[in-house]
Amino acid sequence: MFTLPVTDCDITLIAESEPLSGPYRHEQTHWQMKENAMWIRIPSIAEFTVVDGTTIKTFPLKEDFDPLVLQHFLLSTPYAALCLQRNELPLHAAALTKSGLDGAILICAHSGTGKSTTAAALCQNGWSLLNDDISRLTLDDDQLMVHPASQSIRLWPDSCDKLAVDTPALSLSFGPKNKYLWPAPTWQTTLPVLAIVELVRPLKDEPELTFGWQTVQGGEIFGLTRMHTFRPALINGLGKAAAHFKFAAHIAHHCPVYRFVIETTMTPQHVAEVIEEHFHDE
Repeated sequence: MFTLPVTDCDITLIAESEPLSGPYRHEQTHWQMKENAMWIRIPSIAEFTVVDGTTIKTFPLKEDFDPLVLQHFLLSTPYAALCLQRNELPLHAAALTKSGLDGAILICAHSGTGKSTTAAALCQNGWSLLNDDISRLTLDDDQLMVHPASQSIRLWPDSCDKLAVDTPALSLSFGPKNKYLWPAPTWQTTLPVLAIVELVRPLKDEPELTFGWQTVQGGEIFGLTRMHTFRPALINGLGKAAAHFKFAAHIAHHCPVYRFVIETTMTPQHVAEVIEEHFHDE
């Protein structure tokens, strides 16, 4: 009934809640974590117990649950917890490639910056999507790889307007956010990561930043990798600080990282053009 884009994972429905037993490394109202185990409660939807990177037990909170809604939420925090338990890195980033590239680029950003909108603008220009929100990264023979999972991009109504997307033809995404599902052209095989691009859109009360394309180097990459891990609290909560550090160190030494500080007047198409220009000769 439920699937995740990983191998060797058993996802089952259970009839009773199965929270963890303490002691916990990290606990909130709707989270419990200890080494290699996490319990997640999504109010009015379901509880998920994720263990050892191989098992997810799902307890629906409604008898007449919609499997598609559970599948949607399964691909958020439970998926990120599963990745970390497998010593993988769930980066909060879109992943894209295009004809002529020997790999994929990752675009990470804080929510509301325009990561998905930029990914959609690139897809309108001939790029293909591997992931929209969470990119699962692995180290295979010392090569950073990104694994595909997404079939569509979730877009706010105003993003659809900026991209001239016909919303009446689209489905709404599940969950509290009123986003549309835009069916992007997709890429279905694992690719090496060529570079990571952090999008930054300064807020009015933030210190003045230098607009444009910048190279990120050294120790700053460690902070960037942690900040853009999906749910950073999971790293220590699941006892995965050492494994996470290994990824950050590899990125710092072997993967180009850039920061693109976006001017307020730039359109999604303009942002996509700047990214395309940078990777034109990759």
